[in-house]
Amino acid sequence: MDFLKTLLAYMALLATLGVQEGPAPANVPTPTPLPAHMTATPEPHQTAAPTATPAPTPDPTPTMTANKRYTQLQFGDSGTQVKKLQNALIDLGYMEKGSADGQYGYQTYNAVKAFQRANGLSADGVAGPKTLTVLYESPYVVGVSTPTVVPTATPTPSLPPMPTPNGSSVPQATATASSVPQEAATPAVTEAPANDAAALTRLEGAYIISGTTGETLYYETLLEGQPALVKPELWINAQGTPVFSLSQLTDCMDGWTLMGSSADGLYALTACGYTVSIHVRAYSVAILVDGEAVVVPVEDVFLQDDVLYVSDLFLRTTLKADTIFDADERSLIIFFKDKSIANAQD
Repeated sequence: MDFLKTLLAYMALLATLGVQEGPAPANVPTPTPLPAHMTATPEPHQTAAPTATPAPTPDPTPTMTANKRYTQLQFGDSGTQVKKLQNALIDLGYMEKGSADGQYGYQTYNAVKAFQRANGLSADGVAGPKTLTVLYESPYVVGVSTPTVVPTATPTPSLPPMPTPNGSSVPQATATASSVPQEAATPAVTEAPANDAAALTRLEGAYIISGTTGETLYYETLLEGQPALVKPELWINAQGTPVFSLSQLTDCMDGWTLMGSSADGLYALTACGYTVSIHVRAYSVAILVDGEAVVVPVEDVFLQDDVLYVSDLFLRTTLKADTIFDADERSLIIFFKDKSIANAQD
């Protein structure tokens, strides 16, 4: 009995071993080698795309608070503080090297205005605490690469103030004897082509001054690609009356506008609260001020070489301005006043 049990156990063991081993595998195929001229192409290496770095946002330019320690400087001042101002303007290119003389004259005045315009300040030509703070302390101060042309090649005047009718003082509009060439001691004139209205002579080196503000008038233009401040030209007609381009004068004055063209001789001037309509014809001129007709002689309003010229009489008649003209000193001072003030005085 024990023998039989042993035999059955042995047979069960053989059956179990036969199931686990299974049949022998068939012949395993040998890999075929590639031809000599071919190589296996490796799988491409996946490189992660770089993440874009955002550009830094620039810090806003801080607003400068005026340093009250700075003393206001203006036309006519002199001394070490003026020289310091001039040297700072020279460093930024607003004045020519070597021009720091400690005198706040026209060159310094115009340079300060150019600096103020470039730096977003009120361009009044006065170096007050706010202007000086930006000039001396601001890390964002704006300069120019080359000196600004201020003004043109005409002599720079520098005379003591002269009295005006209202008792105040304005700078004189003539140059000193040392600044005027000897041959120009008497007014030099250039003959302009004559037309039916007037024969003009040009006053070289003449100045037009706003008696209201005491400023010599300049208008902005470009000379040889550089910004420049240029004086309006002053002429004398056959009657000895000063005349000038109305367009140039308008460009000098804040808030003034002039529209029209020489093609039809129709112009519209808005100035000092007045609206002036001008119709220039061959031998006559018609003028309306706020819709009412006024009379101005043809020699005081005329077209020449497509330029509209007017006289100081035109300003007195249409804008109720006051004028002072000195032919010997080549100066015309104009006192402008707003319409509301002029009407109140009337």
